[in-house]
Amino acid sequence: MNDHGAQPHVPPQISVLIPVYNGEGSLEAQLDALASQQVPEPWEVIVSDNGSTDGTRDLVLSRREEFPVPLRVIDSGAHPGVSYARNAAIQAARADRIAICDADDVVGPQWLRGALDGLARHDAVGGPLRRLLDPFDPDAPTIAFESVGPEGLMGNNVAMRMEIVQAIGGFDGSFTTYGREDFEFSVRLLRAGADLGRDDRVLLYYNLSDTSWTFVRKIFDSARSDVQIWRRHPEDFPDRQGRSYVVRRFLTLPLEVVRAWSRGGARPAARVVVSLAGHARALLPPQRPLLPPMYLADMPPVTEIDALD
Repeated sequence: MNDHGAQPHVPPQISVLIPVYNGEGSLEAQLDALASQQVPEPWEVIVSDNGSTDGTRDLVLSRREEFPVPLRVIDSGAHPGVSYARNAAIQAARADRIAICDADDVVGPQWLRGALDGLARHDAVGGPLRRLLDPFDPDAPTIAFESVGPEGLMGNNVAMRMEIVQAIGGFDGSFTTYGREDFEFSVRLLRAGADLGRDDRVLLYYNLSDTSWTFVRKIFDSARSDVQIWRRHPEDFPDRQGRSYVVRRFLTLPLEVVRAWSRGGARPAARVVVSLAGHARALLPPQRPLLPPMYLADMPPVTEIDALD
């Protein structure tokens, strides 16, 4: 066992959390990027395995001996979804600050340094995104959006003080469909008065969808999740309740498509159309009752995995 792993009594100053499901093919690159982070403060990595059926768990456990800081694995497979997996990792974290990334992305070389420094000034901090290319290109094109913005934070590239996360209950584990769970989290985060910051070093190489079908499917599913958020927080979205919103959007659709095309071409224009289709699919049929939210207080105890099966 390395020296860091042999000193569990040394409290980490930040816990890096990685939710994962069947990430055997991508997680290695993310672990390599984290292992190369150069910070003197003690820290730890927690991989939250959300029911993987491949070799994800064995991969992580096989790297514990040589990893420069404690590398822990917890079982979050009792309930599907990235929100539940993140909450399980938050529950297991030993530090009063957390940084979250995904298994299929790659953090930049100063990612953790930027997170630590940013959290000295803000409640939560994010940063820029570049495309994750194969072969890896550290100067890959910058993506137009960042992980921090007016609507809040992206859950795959964010660092936060534990105090504010616990105050709002963490993520909503009842979200099991793709996308926008971090937006719902951000609604409550901003409502609580969190101070959001940005640091250029909190850089993430983001794994964008490669195929047109995958892109369309993710946008459609995210739009359906939007409706779930609007219904959960009607006081924040009073103009997006019911079928009248869809009717208004259809009337302005041609102008929105033209504007999106002029700004960025086919992809933004397609996003407008597919998003509206997802909103209509979720809002037009009779509404089923929402599942109750599932916050940190609703989580069962975390099970830590200590050895290979």
